Amino acid sequence: MAVTVDPARVEALREVRGRRRPELRVRSEEEALEFVNSVGFCFLFTSHGFAMPTLWEAICGEARTLEGNHDDSGMGQAWEWKDTLPARKACFYGKVLCKSPTLVSMAYLPHLYALSPNYGSEDDYLQEYAEGRLTAEAKWVYEALLREGPQSTTRLRKLAGLDGKANYLRFDRAITELQAGLKIVKVGISDASAWGYCYVYDLVLRQYPWLAEQARAIPSTAAEDALTLKYLEATVCVAADEVSRLFGWEPWRMERLLRRLTTGGRVVADVCWPGRPGIHLIRVEDLPLVCA
Repeated sequence: MAVTVDPARVEALREVRGRRRPELRVRSEEEALEFVNSVGFCFLFTSHGFAMPTLWEAICGEARTLEGNHDDSGMGQAWEWKDTLPARKACFYGKVLCKSPTLVSMAYLPHLYALSPNYGSEDDYLQEYAEGRLTAEAKWVYEALLREGPQSTTRLRKLAGLDGKANYLRFDRAITELQAGLKIVKVGISDASAWGYCYVYDLVLRQYPWLAEQARAIPSTAAEDALTLKYLEATVCVAADEVSRLFGWEPWRMERLLRRLTTGGRVVADVCWPGRPGIHLIRVEDLPLVCA
């Protein structure tokens, strides 16, 4: 028998866990790090239609949209801390989930890497390219970093043979592709551009040499379980389809995941959200807090 949740209770709990209340808002860089660690992973500014927490909303202490708020002081803080926190390797930042700007706690970075196409070698990209899973542009950018070390975007464009206005989108797509595949990472900022501000990129494995070994110790099923449970902790109750879209998991993987988590007594999947289609998921411990 399906269990029905009270949407108002779900949203109220999301506000607390996402720090979208004035009294809970993030006020410092260290509190920003605490927030990222508490939710495991979050988007930077917008949730892109997901229930995912965002650092910007946690700084503002309320739900916000980008439209009409570009001069918001909280945006400046979010923009600064997404540079300073990863620079000291307090957390990871890149276009990871849904190829969108994402901050990831170091505790959950190995889980994401364990589910990535990587095996832990700097030469993994060759097999992906041979199998048609990596574009030529991404290969050129990756090889430039592999060969030359950390580079500003301005210099990297030239090294990869993708400089000039005609190649702007090709280079940008390659950078996004490599970030989403956890192959490259932003490691700093540089003034080596016409605007006086650009990113510096390097290989993930060069910046985080311990990552591959930690990821190898995590079975893929354990990584899936941990990421799903952490997302449900932050969002309380979401459609199964949302989990699938967020992590890019196939239907067979989702079926296997739900079977494990429900039979293991970790998640309730027969949940109804009034007015919304599809099955919804919730952690067992959260169900009493939001039942209608």
